Amino acid sequence: MKKVLKNIFLAIAFLLVFPFGMFAKITHILFNTTQFFDFFSQLFALIPGVPGTLMRACFYKQTLKKCSIDIFVSFCSVISKIDSEIGKGVKIGGHTQIGRVKVGDNCGIANFVSILSGRYQHNFTDPNQEIFNKVDDSFVYISIGENSFIGDNSTIMADIGDCSIIGAASNVLKPIPPYVVAVGNPCKVIKQRTIQETRKEKPVSKEANS
Repeated sequence: MKKVLKNIFLAIAFLLVFPFGMFAKITHILFNTTQFFDFFSQLFALIPGVPGTLMRACFYKQTLKKCSIDIFVSFCSVISKIDSEIGKGVKIGGHTQIGRVKVGDNCGIANFVSILSGRYQHNFTDPNQEIFNKVDDSFVYISIGENSFIGDNSTIMADIGDCSIIGAASNVLKPIPPYVVAVGNPCKVIKQRTIQETRKEKPVSKEANS
């Protein structure tokens, strides 16, 4: 019954968001602008509770290059690049800003995380140029491997491998390999994860507790 109600609410949210999602998508295709995508992304980010999470999932499903409708995006979190790709079962905490990314299935991204579109988004090599010279801007994809986790208040500027864990308040400047735990500023690997550690623990039976 709970699943049925969720699907009903999701369908309602999809229909409510559809005009905004299609308008943002069409204007991007026809006029190569993301102004409306940015506007609606920020607008839907401010809707609290369950309605907000459902509407954000539907909006990104309708607009992003690739996105599963079962994602969970918390209050005040924004995906800013329309050509991003988000996998199945991804959960994003509150007040998180995400640039151009390819996020694998079942990733967890905590609160107040910032994922930049690469380490060198702006060209600061010439001090005589304007700081925000759009001509020299370079926004690249950041890849977040499947089943990985990024802790609170982290800043991500490089790829993260599958099944890796990034500790809270970490600053990722260089690629992180798969199956590791990494923390710090700059972020460094402190532990290798084994295959056994990444598997889900089996629930303890009632007989075992008796």
